[in-house]
Amino acid sequence: MDDVKKFVLDHKLGEILENKTFKDCTTLQVGGKIRFFYYPNSIESFLAFHKFYRPSGRPLFIIGAGSNVFASDADFEGVVVNFSKLPLKYYRIGDTFTCSPGCSVVRLSYDLARLGYTGGEFLSGIPATIGGAVYMNAGANGLEMKDILISAKLLSKDGVVRDYENSELGFGYRKSRLQEEGLIVLEAKLKFQKDESGDVLKRVKEMKEKRNKSQPVDQKCAGCTFQNPSGHSAWRLIDQIGFRGFKINNAQVSKKHCNFLINNGDAKSEDLLELIKRIQKNVKEQFNIDLKCEWVLVNFDNVSLF
Repeated sequence: MDDVKKFVLDHKLGEILENKTFKDCTTLQVGGKIRFFYYPNSIESFLAFHKFYRPSGRPLFIIGAGSNVFASDADFEGVVVNFSKLPLKYYRIGDTFTCSPGCSVVRLSYDLARLGYTGGEFLSGIPATIGGAVYMNAGANGLEMKDILISAKLLSKDGVVRDYENSELGFGYRKSRLQEEGLIVLEAKLKFQKDESGDVLKRVKEMKEKRNKSQPVDQKCAGCTFQNPSGHSAWRLIDQIGFRGFKINNAQVSKKHCNFLINNGDAKSEDLLELIKRIQKNVKEQFNIDLKCEWVLVNFDNVSLF
C-alpha cells in the first residue's frame, strides 16, 4: 500500500493521511483504523488516482460528512476518499447550480436562501455532502434529491465517466442506481427557482429549529437508523415494542427520537449491530414488519440488515 501514498505525493494529487479512523470522520464516532485517507485536490487528480488504484482490487470507500455511515471496529485495509477539500464547491449559471461532490448541502441551503432561491430549504436539515445526498437520495420534509436534481456526472467501477439524467438514476426511497452499481458522484446539477417573497431564509431557519427540537442532533448518531415501512413510522414501531432509551452497553435508542441510535459514550460497532438486530427481531415478531437499516455499512463481513 505504500505505493499508493507515493503515487499521490509524487503526482501532487492531494493530501493523503495514515492516522485517521472511522471514529474520527463519522458523526456516529464508531469504527476502526483506516489505512489511507485521501483528500483529492481536484476531480482530475481523483480520476488519475482511481485509474492507478483500480487494478489493485483493494477496498475503496467514498465518504462525505460521515452522517449516514456505520463502520466496523476492524481495520480498513484500503483507501477512504473525501472530496471536502476541493477548491470549488459550486457555481451558478441562471437557475442551475453545479455542485462538487464535497459541497455541504446545509451550506448550499443557506446560500440559496440568501440568494433568494427556493426549493432547497429541506437540505438545511440534512448533514451531508452533495455526493452522499445524491447517492442515498436523501430527503426531508417531503422532498428528496430526485426532486431538484437535473443530472449527475458519475464514475463507474471500471473507470468510465458519463453524465446521467435524473430519469436514468433509478431513484426510490433512500435508494438509487448509484448504490446498486457503486457509481461515484463527480458533479451534480441542481435546479432551483427564484422566490421574491424574502421568506426563504426564514423557512430554512424554521426547519433547522424544528429538526433540533425533534432529533438528538447534539449526540453522536448517524441520522435515522431505519427506513419507514409503507404506512408506518419506524420510530413509532420502536416505541411500541418498548425500546425507547433501551441500551446495550453504550449503544442506545434515543429517548428523544426512537429512530435514532446513539453512541452514548464509547460504543462498539458490535453493540450497535446487536441493538439494530434486536429491534428488527422484536418489530418482526410483534408486527410482522421488516425494518430495513438506512445506514451505509462499511467493513463488515457478510452482514445484511435487510
